[in-house]
Amino acid sequence: MRIDNLSEQQLENIFNNLNNYVNTNYQQVWTRYVKLGSKTVRIICYSDEFTPLVERQLTYTLSDCADSYDSTLVIWKEKNISDVPKMLDTVFDPKLNFRLRIDMLCFKKQEPDIWVIDENYSLHNSILYTDNNSRIFNAYDTRNNIQYYGVENLEPEEFIKQGHIFVQQFNKIIKSDNANLVHGAVIGLNNNGILFCARGQRGKSTLSVLSMMEGFEYVSDDYLILEKEGENLFSYPIYSIITLSPRMYNELYDKLEGCRFVSNNARKDKYVVNIAKYHNLFRNKYPIKICMFPEIVSDKNPSIEPCPKGRAITQLIQSSVFQTQDMNDNKTIKKLLDMISGFEFYKINLCNDIKKNTEFLREFMNDFENRSHKIFEEDKMYEDITFDLANILDSENGVIYSMNKFATNVYENLKTGVAYEAISEKLKSFAGMPDDIENSLKMFVDALLAEGILKSLKKTSSDVHLNVNFARDDKFKLSCIKYMETESVELVKEIKKENKNELCIK
Repeated sequence: MRIDNLSEQQLENIFNNLNNYVNTNYQQVWTRYVKLGSKTVRIICYSDEFTPLVERQLTYTLSDCADSYDSTLVIWKEKNISDVPKMLDTVFDPKLNFRLRIDMLCFKKQEPDIWVIDENYSLHNSILYTDNNSRIFNAYDTRNNIQYYGVENLEPEEFIKQGHIFVQQFNKIIKSDNANLVHGAVIGLNNNGILFCARGQRGKSTLSVLSMMEGFEYVSDDYLILEKEGENLFSYPIYSIITLSPRMYNELYDKLEGCRFVSNNARKDKYVVNIAKYHNLFRNKYPIKICMFPEIVSDKNPSIEPCPKGRAITQLIQSSVFQTQDMNDNKTIKKLLDMISGFEFYKINLCNDIKKNTEFLREFMNDFENRSHKIFEEDKMYEDITFDLANILDSENGVIYSMNKFATNVYENLKTGVAYEAISEKLKSFAGMPDDIENSLKMFVDALLAEGILKSLKKTSSDVHLNVNFARDDKFKLSCIKYMETESVELVKEIKKENKNELCIK
């Protein structure tokens, strides 16, 4: 349940009570510091179970002392997440808050999830959040720059399933007018840094990690910090872990000798490994010189060619803001656009031979000064379609549009010039398609035209290629969400049918 507009006094009391709660119920075990680019965070730990998780992931950036710090992160292993909010204010107690009881009834929950929004901080990012599914409590005292993070289950496999430790908390600390956390990778040679712009499962981790093992300078294979100074862009490492698919882990097994296996992240699709052995190759304040988009191809040999920037930028930005829950933060999106859009962009076509890929990249970087480049004319709407999902980035205002697979499938047909009428008739032929699909299709097409995602409808002789499985998996719903600072808008709204049995609350 979302709770808005608590008074300044209420918020102050809540965070005073939270601080007292942690100090009264738990005993402080250590204080350490993490260097995040030009900022430092103090971590105060109240549960020793956190120690191995912190030390294994933050080996490079963790220290026992610091001259000063910019923010504080308080962490502890909580006994019962559901009890914490009730101890902070009566507004969080279902016994005393009728709206919470109704929320629990409507969503059939024994305990309510709670989001507290302070519009002075953000219209979308909460300053207090309880997740009764994951059993996690998050709070951010913006007045004193203190974050609180309580977790019930700290068993490594389940905890690491959540991702890199503290990534969302660190994002809040790092974020400034000239700095941000991003989901990407950076390696380089001779102080010439490459920023790999790609979402997960695109080959960037394997290429980055193997290149590092072959002597490249290294910042990160997954999450890193970008800071702009004048016209220069610098990158900084955060974590000492890498994530590899099981196949890549096996291929690099011999080179990983001396590295520590950390986790299979409870999903068994990624192996997490500590690479403190390679800290001599890590670089701080490493300059970015070019951007590169990795593409896995069936070619026998790798290649590198200049490419348009739109798809690469969309993948880097959408992936970054999705991971940090900043999809509605148009200011941050525009800042990231400004950081990277002026660089030269190249596509590296990756073959199955990972060693060939690394050696070819070395040749390219050793001849860095003689590289050729090409300027591409691009529409302001940057597009990426990966894994059958479309993400469109408006490069002028920082708005992201995300479609589900069904909507992406229809959009791709429209783009290639398939007639609207042909798409409509094909959809109506699918078994199980709702009667109002024509209305939904019209709303979808009208929205694409109004937003400028489609410039016009073209009619060609192209055949209709619609995947009924996408339609069924998405319950025949054409979903296109527009993420804006003020709200997230579903551009294809369902037609609500009258319900005579609604529960009315006055």
